[in-house]
Amino acid sequence: MYLIRPVRSVAALTAVFLATAACSGGDAATSGPAQATTPPASTRPPTSQATPRPTKEKPAPKLDAKQQARLNQQLIAAAWDNDLRRARSLIARGADVNAKDNTVQSAYLISTSEGCLELLNLTLEHGADVDSKDSFNGTGLIRAADRGHADIAGRLVQAGVKIDHINNLGWTALHEAIILGDGSDRYVDTVRVLVAGGADLRLRSQRDQTTPIQHATSRGHNQIAQDLRAALEADKPAKRQANRLLLAAAERGDATAVALAIRAGANLEARDEQGRTPLSLAVTEDRLAVARLLVYLGAG
Repeated sequence: MYLIRPVRSVAALTAVFLATAACSGGDAATSGPAQATTPPASTRPPTSQATPRPTKEKPAPKLDAKQQARLNQQLIAAAWDNDLRRARSLIARGADVNAKDNTVQSAYLISTSEGCLELLNLTLEHGADVDSKDSFNGTGLIRAADRGHADIAGRLVQAGVKIDHINNLGWTALHEAIILGDGSDRYVDTVRVLVAGGADLRLRSQRDQTTPIQHATSRGHNQIAQDLRAALEADKPAKRQANRLLLAAAERGDATAVALAIRAGANLEARDEQGRTPLSLAVTEDRLAVARLLVYLGAG
């Protein structure tokens, strides 16, 4: 039987879940299309949170083309506002979460770029297509990585998104997190999610044939470069050993090693001899970077 320090554990959990709270646009939340100087970006540990099956609800009344188009446009507007109540109502009436407007935005794609986790889950519950692309031929994962939305990236990895898809800029999600990111904690977290998810760390950006670690080094993203170097040099342990490595890394607070253990196939819900999971160890020891990563990837 082990003792949990209750005050510290509650504080740690609070910090983790605040980090994954609803909708953020990076430094400031947005209520409409982001005004960015870069193009609105387009974006596999063992799956521990399956994509929810579309809910079985009373079928919506049959709509004509005009009614369908109107509902779809209203849903897209609700998505920009992160208005979950309105979005649920519109979906119940037949709005399509995958329908795109003339800027190639859908409710699903908006949730990924704007960091709206609850909205993303709502769209996934109602048939969101994780292979849907935006005007840059980018997936939701690429869009999330561009903005440093590690929680969104983790949820999409769980949902089976193609992690190494290349958009028409020649970049994957990993490239965008490094090239368009500022190297801050949210981008470090995003890169760790992608590393844990099995991203190809040697895949070069298409136009300049530069590797992810070269991009990180040239931009002074030292922590990201360090994580990538460790991943490139790591041996792949057997799964049982990976579980042990994950538990040990979680307890000592080594988020890089946690990502590598998950990349090697470790079970997010592995338990030590005292019955402790990686997440419970991280929370007990106030290892917030580790706790965030585990939660983003679906640990319960």
